[in-house]
Amino acid sequence: MFLRYSLFVLVIGGLFTNFVACGAQMYQVSLKDDTQLQEDDGSEDPASLQYGLHSPHGWSTLPIQFKVDQSLTPEQKTGLVKAMATWEMAIGKKLFVFQGVHNGISGDSFPDLYSSLGDNVNGHYLDGHWDKTGKPKLVLATTIWENTREDAKKISTADIRFNSNYYLIGDSVTAVSEDAREVVDMQTLAMHELGHLLGLTHVIASVDRNSVMSPTVFIGPGLTNRLLSKGDIGRVQKIYGCEGTACDIDATLAAINSLQRNQDTVKSAESSH
Repeated sequence: MFLRYSLFVLVIGGLFTNFVACGAQMYQVSLKDDTQLQEDDGSEDPASLQYGLHSPHGWSTLPIQFKVDQSLTPEQKTGLVKAMATWEMAIGKKLFVFQGVHNGISGDSFPDLYSSLGDNVNGHYLDGHWDKTGKPKLVLATTIWENTREDAKKISTADIRFNSNYYLIGDSVTAVSEDAREVVDMQTLAMHELGHLLGLTHVIASVDRNSVMSPTVFIGPGLTNRLLSKGDIGRVQKIYGCEGTACDIDATLAAINSLQRNQDTVKSAESSH
């Protein structure tokens, strides 16, 4: 029997903190995990060398082949692919290979949360009927995975399920809330969820306040967190190693920041016209 796990991004209504910036309403939301990590694995102990790693042996096969939901918009695909490219920059290796659209399949094709793991596809799905996943409507997304039979710390397959039922997931730089659904930046959310998919778990602020794996995130129009921290790069390199210039963590961090700033500048210029 494969070991199955899930981590999800949860908005706790009672923990909303309201801010107003440039006339926009934004929220700092709590990210809470629902996981069955092995006892004493060290992933949640800041003093452990395994801190922040739920599957320290990584994936059984690289690169990870994946397909996307047939209903993903071009904007959503762009955010997902950019997030993947950032994680690849962090180690200097190819991590992901796009196999195309999962024709005829969306998150709504599955009767529950874990059944999507049975299709032999590493999928990224939108769930327009979120309640059937069994997760509260406040959950932004869920990453689920199975570890191999031979190694409980090595991943064999995984899916990310995005809550498109209760949230408008897209590019928060240009998107606006509609139908009572708050805007969630796809690239920001995918950065966090792909971290889980690669073997990382949440990191508390006292250890790394800039981590994309932080248990809090801001959502709302114009709000993004599309960068990795130095700690994020170090932790993912613990799992997958590094190649070439990526092994210089400081230089890699600077390169990721520079690329994202350039992309943000271009996007802002486009949205202003």
